[in-house]
Amino acid sequence: MTRSQRKQAAGAALLTLLLCVIAWPAQARDTIDKVPVIEVPALDMKTVRAEDAAREVEGAAPRFAIPTETLITPDADGIWQDLDEQTRIWRLRIMSPGALSLNLGFTGYLMPPGGKLLVYATDDSYQIGPFTEDDNEDHGELWTPVVLSDDIIVELTVPRDVLDKLVLQLTSINVGYRFFGEDLTDKSGSCNIDVVCPEGDNWRDEIPAVAVISTGGSLFCTGFMVNNTAEDETPYFMTAYHCGITSSNASSLVAYWNFESPICGNQSGGSLNQYQTGSYFRAAYSSSDFTLVELDDDPNPSYNISFAGWNRSSANPTSAVAIHQPSCDEKSISFENDACTTTSYLNTSTPGDGTHIRVIDWDLGTTEPGSSGSPLFDQNHQVVGQLHGGYAACGNDSSDWYGRFSVSWTHGLSAYLDPIGSGATSVDTLVPGASGLTVTPSDGLVSAGGSGGPFSPSSKIYTLKNLGTTGINYTVSKAETWVTLSSTSGYLAGGATATVAVSINSNANSLGDGAYLDTVYFTNTTDHDGDTSRAVSLQVGGPQIVYDFPMDTNPGWTTQGLWAFGTPTGGGGQYGEPDPTSGYTGSYVYGYNLSGDYENSLSERHLTTTALDCSEVSGTTLVFRRWLGVEQPSYDHAYVRVSANGSTWTTIWQNTSGVEDSSWQYVEYDISSVADYQSTVYIRWTMGTTDGSWQYCGWNIDDVEIWGLVASQETCDDGILNQDEERIDCGGSCPACECLSDGACDDGDPCNGVETCDGYGNCVSGSITDCNGNGVLDSCDIDGGYSQDCNDNSIPDECDISAGTSQDANSNGIPDDCEGRLGDLNCDGSVDVFDIDAFVLAVTDASGYATVYPDCNINLADCNEDGAVDVFDIGAFVDLVTGS
Repeated sequence: MTRSQRKQAAGAALLTLLLCVIAWPAQARDTIDKVPVIEVPALDMKTVRAEDAAREVEGAAPRFAIPTETLITPDADGIWQDLDEQTRIWRLRIMSPGALSLNLGFTGYLMPPGGKLLVYATDDSYQIGPFTEDDNEDHGELWTPVVLSDDIIVELTVPRDVLDKLVLQLTSINVGYRFFGEDLTDKSGSCNIDVVCPEGDNWRDEIPAVAVISTGGSLFCTGFMVNNTAEDETPYFMTAYHCGITSSNASSLVAYWNFESPICGNQSGGSLNQYQTGSYFRAAYSSSDFTLVELDDDPNPSYNISFAGWNRSSANPTSAVAIHQPSCDEKSISFENDACTTTSYLNTSTPGDGTHIRVIDWDLGTTEPGSSGSPLFDQNHQVVGQLHGGYAACGNDSSDWYGRFSVSWTHGLSAYLDPIGSGATSVDTLVPGASGLTVTPSDGLVSAGGSGGPFSPSSKIYTLKNLGTTGINYTVSKAETWVTLSSTSGYLAGGATATVAVSINSNANSLGDGAYLDTVYFTNTTDHDGDTSRAVSLQVGGPQIVYDFPMDTNPGWTTQGLWAFGTPTGGGGQYGEPDPTSGYTGSYVYGYNLSGDYENSLSERHLTTTALDCSEVSGTTLVFRRWLGVEQPSYDHAYVRVSANGSTWTTIWQNTSGVEDSSWQYVEYDISSVADYQSTVYIRWTMGTTDGSWQYCGWNIDDVEIWGLVASQETCDDGILNQDEERIDCGGSCPACECLSDGACDDGDPCNGVETCDGYGNCVSGSITDCNGNGVLDSCDIDGGYSQDCNDNSIPDECDISAGTSQDANSNGIPDDCEGRLGDLNCDGSVDVFDIDAFVLAVTDASGYATVYPDCNINLADCNEDGAVDVFDIGAFVDLVTGS
């Protein structure tokens, strides 16, 4: 039976059992006191923590649960009852007081036709399954995902006439003491970046390939789906060798898909409802720390899983991105902006034994235990390794090491990932069902040089690909005369590719010192599916000082506690060194307690600059002189932080050991990720917290400078923000406008306040329309994504509703004519068997449905249209799915 046929058969079976799926938990509650109980003793957490510490030293995969071996069968345990004349039901209750979760390992599993296994919390707060004959596999095992409870019911229903075909042997009860997504003391560090945040926008194709996994109901790591040269969606899945997956336990793998925070910055709130179990071992190699398995089923199409591309060359990435599940928590993304090196594991010398790629330090984000096995993507969005280990953590600049994909290739990967024998050195990420235009790489051309040139790199080559099967036409455009394109238009047949070179030409030689920007737009003129752009940045000359505070006079910054401007007295030094007696240059400094040491039991006290306008600055860097004394961070703390709004602060440095400066130190920090192009940048130095013992001299600050590349572009301000421009108001007599959100918008005439742009970036004459009164043209509201236009009538949805041209009966801000089809509970535009899981969730757990399908409308489950979502909708839903 093919995978497609198995899915169709599973859908048909689920349809016939929908009513029972929803009704059984209620029946179980009625007879819960009759169900026999097996109690697993509470864990000895002191012993567990000690074992975990030893495992971390050994480099073993982290644990989230402790297995308890058992042998439980329906013949010997639990209780059987008659559900009706044709069906029997068996139940067993399992408890482990204080457990954060329970999961089960059935090393004997064969479900006859019509049979079903459910596992749910005794209080009905959580449920997994149903598991049916579709979960029968050649390896004969079933390992469940976690149930977030310490008290569960295992429930089996089987038609009486096939009971003799049943095999069910529960051999492992796994007691969880940490678990996914909870706000516990071992939650991942705050410097992690949720993949839903804007930083992940360029990685939306790759993010769904990554999953958090468990093995043997106990160990957790990260892994990822990986593409092959046949691009046939074979469910190959890679992780790290040290995560402990072998040919004997691969069947116990459980993958949790799309476990990520729904809100940027929350680092919590993820759902575990998208999962699958079981795999077959395929290949592994300890030296490059990789393991490849094949999942025993395709991922559910509604999960929208992608297959990561890869590059097996030995070249080092010029930049890198990690997508991972830190500490088994919600999915995060981390960035290394500099080139990586080839080394041995945990070594820095190059090339060492050539088995690993070293990420020198993470510029944004980090990794943690549990991130092991996660993919490292190069600048072309292709996997070049998987995480083996390292020392990176929030608050440090330490390194991580990834097993090289190129080494793994010759030790087992090639047989599976190049099944057609193509000899290809790389493949791109495969997104099933994708269409339209894609452009790689995702980064822009960044060039620099002295006045008059030459500029390096002078060009960048982009590959355009048609992901669909139908041909498309495309155009490539730019604005500045110092940029040249090798091609400005073309045609791509289905699956075809073309290249376009973007180059800096000789016109750049006459530009003055400064930073220059342009944008190249790649436009699918056939249907605009995949329209995108790439920035071009040219720096003529080097960085320059934007702000200079030599402390000759008081700059008037905000102080707290004993922070003050003045002359240090050389006091303090109970431990470490005393304060200086003057600034690095001149007499004055900003310091914490200019007369001596900081206090004991100190809460955080800040020195904060006034707002610094960096709206025309890129590559922003903070430079200053420091004389600091602070005890090691187990006791006392010092920080440097930066903010773009004065309320949200990013730590760019903190003491990771004791500091005992005995002279002025030069320090420099890259703050570009927060400060570039921001009009209100604040720098903050923090003293504290401190404990109640040793005291040191604290902070002394002098000669503070902000450096950067200053844009050299014409600016103007006539009070009209035309065409949703960014940072520059090109109205009045300024050059013709550009609709920056959607392509070049240039009719050759100056912006005069009465031009608009159509949906494709072309200028159109006419009066300004601003129906929502936000100061932005309606067309650019829609093009820029600030307003939705779900019915494609060129009017923002909120204006459709307020004007009465569209109705909004449920007051959810979405026009009723865009609300979707009854029964389409997974929001894929069709009503079919893939909506069954979502429908069951909508009827049984409204909040769970909202978490798993945040962009979908639960009211589409009201299939009988009686105004309520409940079991009375089942018959109508079945009719919709079957076309009855």
